Amino acid sequence: MCNIAGYAGTQPAAPILLKMMLAEEGFGGGYYTGIATVHEGRIYYAKLTGDTKRLIDNTDAASLPGTVGIIHSRSKSGGGDEWAHPFVGTKNGETQIAYVANGVVGHFAPQRPEQMKIADALLAAGYDMQSRVVLDSKMYNKLSDGTTAHMSDVMCQLILSEMDRGLAPADAMAAAFCGMPSEIVGLLLSLANPDAVTFSRINYPMSVGFADHGAYLATTAIAFPEDAGEPMLLPACSSGCVYRDHMEIIPFKDPPAKVAPITARVRAEAYDAILARLEEGPQMMGALCKAAALCFDEADLRQDAPLAYDILHALHKADKVRFEQLRVPGAFEHLDAPKIRISLV
Repeated sequence: MCNIAGYAGTQPAAPILLKMMLAEEGFGGGYYTGIATVHEGRIYYAKLTGDTKRLIDNTDAASLPGTVGIIHSRSKSGGGDEWAHPFVGTKNGETQIAYVANGVVGHFAPQRPEQMKIADALLAAGYDMQSRVVLDSKMYNKLSDGTTAHMSDVMCQLILSEMDRGLAPADAMAAAFCGMPSEIVGLLLSLANPDAVTFSRINYPMSVGFADHGAYLATTAIAFPEDAGEPMLLPACSSGCVYRDHMEIIPFKDPPAKVAPITARVRAEAYDAILARLEEGPQMMGALCKAAALCFDEADLRQDAPLAYDILHALHKADKVRFEQLRVPGAFEHLDAPKIRISLV
């Protein structure tokens, strides 16, 4: 699982985004990191292999201009710098959008051959996938020319193609997410709507919180500054725009799958299951997600990660858990990455 965050407000976005990512990347990211902001009709971005500290030390990430932005830290799943998020969509040499995502193909794996046809069609239509590399791996599908592109790069180009058809950014994300679905959540910057972070969510986690100066988005509310107010999980199977002081939500007209709701019963059972797992000893985030997954009724898609993060946030606020940051081997031999181990107090 990756970790992502966004900010739309009146303060410089880059320092806020970097601080949020430093707080959350150890839960699932830390291997590849990138940031994007929008300012005065231009999208700025920086990305590399490594964690947030390495991004700060080796790029101009901390000084990117603008008060609206997004950030991403990826799990260890292959590729080099070109496979770090954000991915960008360009037109006439100018970057139009920047996109970050957290997810897996998961339930939609049988649709991957059709999705690769979409990727080939985008490539043939001139949509540039900068992540394309020659990669000898059974984990990833190849395009018809023998190269492999990160599927989030393909999604970025699909969103841009929908915008080129005349759709607004939120509608374009909805069309792309329903046309090439995964178990996923994504955030978008666009020149077409520079005052907002646009989102689309199927079932992966994304919370939003509002301060006087702007709106925060993050994989987990644990990353939010203290002034964020009460966090809210964005609705499943929806798109929308988050502005400085409000948000707009558009439910998918034809959701690609049924997403199990987080009911009071499911939440209570998951709370007990996560506590029981923590009582066994220190745990990583993946183990808590697995504990939450067992509490859902049958459905095509579960919301185990959003629920586990929500419960962990509640435990953290109540001072019932502590986080220990470890360093583990990174994406390449000369790198390491953060990993958060969770224990009961």
